[in-house]
Amino acid sequence: MEGLCQTQQDVDLSYLAFARRVLKERIPISGDIEITRQCNFNCIHCYLGEASKRQESSADELTTQQWINIIDELALAGCLYLLITGGDPLLRKDFEVIYVHAKKKGLIVTVFTNGSLISGAIIELFKEYPPYSVEITLYGASESTYQAVTGRSGMYERCLSSIEALISAGIQTMLKMILMTENQHEFESIQKLAEDFGAKFRFDGMIFPCLNGDPGPIAYRVPPEKVAELNLSSEKLIDDWEQTKERMKHIPASDSLYSCGAGVTNFHIDFFGLLKPCILATDVTHNLLNGSFNDGWHHIIPKIKKKKNPLEFECKNCESQLYCGFCPAFFRLETGSETEVSEYLCHIGKIMNEKIREKKVAGAS
Repeated sequence: MEGLCQTQQDVDLSYLAFARRVLKERIPISGDIEITRQCNFNCIHCYLGEASKRQESSADELTTQQWINIIDELALAGCLYLLITGGDPLLRKDFEVIYVHAKKKGLIVTVFTNGSLISGAIIELFKEYPPYSVEITLYGASESTYQAVTGRSGMYERCLSSIEALISAGIQTMLKMILMTENQHEFESIQKLAEDFGAKFRFDGMIFPCLNGDPGPIAYRVPPEKVAELNLSSEKLIDDWEQTKERMKHIPASDSLYSCGAGVTNFHIDFFGLLKPCILATDVTHNLLNGSFNDGWHHIIPKIKKKKNPLEFECKNCESQLYCGFCPAFFRLETGSETEVSEYLCHIGKIMNEKIREKKVAGAS
């Protein structure tokens, strides 16, 4: 039996070798499928735009069989982690069929939902075919805040009941928060809700414009100082950032504008069947109704990595880049250009970098 044991070092080396192969061979190991843009909420910050327009476009959604065919292609291409999202994916009457098919193909599936549609049948489905995680956004810690953000009444208690049902059934549940002007006063209460449920919690303050270019959601951003403060609000969070920075040192420098995994290991497929490097990169697409996933992945999507850093690009070699959420596709949505930075993100990054530097100096003295 001794020969069968693996040390942690062996595991780490095996994972490193696997990760290198995935990167070298451009294996689409992780992706998300937006099976609908329908939603029973009408959130003020939604990047998909007005709910009424999303409902009008629902007739253009892919059919059950089309999604099944795409999932088959993804599995053959090497996909391992799949996120099923929307809108709210539970609004599709064929959600169970699509979900179960993905599970039976061996994919590790996460589901994003607003939590208001978790029925007894869905609980039983997840018990029989457990997801890797169900992720639910908490929009507030009170009915009034929930209604202010979602435009719907009665959803706060419904969501809490759903979370309790999921956790009671032993289903891995992640709770998260979109930090904005309408709910920032309840941040600590929302965080405590997650703690009381015994669920993991994360938040995001990086609100961006609608995918159609409407800048409306930007109005709900909180000051960058607040986002930076909360990002560094505990020793654990600070340590996590420092460890991430240490790991990033080992990634070879590149002149590619896009330094993330978009189009290399990650992908997004929208409800029209358009394959993209990520949800925000809307100028590099491949229609899966007119060609296979492999065609798009190998011949179209790589174009994103051919975009190069301009010589005078201000983000090049910036030491705050790790903390700002650097994303050329985000820049393009906000400023109209992939190389014209978001001052909001830039400010957050610089504040965080300075605070972490100050902490190091204080710790060394």
